[in-house]
Amino acid sequence: MGLQRVGVLLIGCGLLVATLSAVTLGATAGSTDVRCVDHDPTYSLSELDLADLEVRYTNGCNTISVQPLIPAGGGLVVLGTLVGVIGVGRQRHRR
Repeated sequence: MGLQRVGVLLIGCGLLVATLSAVTLGATAGSTDVRCVDHDPTYSLSELDLADLEVRYTNGCNTISVQPLIPAGGGLVVLGTLVGVIGVGRQRHRR
């Protein structure tokens, strides 16, 4: 199987893992519930831990954790894209 097909397979698996985990488990793993009075939310990434596949972001008052399978699916999509691009480059180099 060529690198292009492997790349497409990885992209498809990544999208499937991220989508199914978000639908079945929910997109967030947990959140703090702090009531902010008269607060205009500003969202920002607060923690990114690749070893534990943990992504947390904040809206200025609360910290929200993303399900670990969603970043794992995103990683598969990125890996599939890289493998596919390498496959396209190798194919063009052979011609």
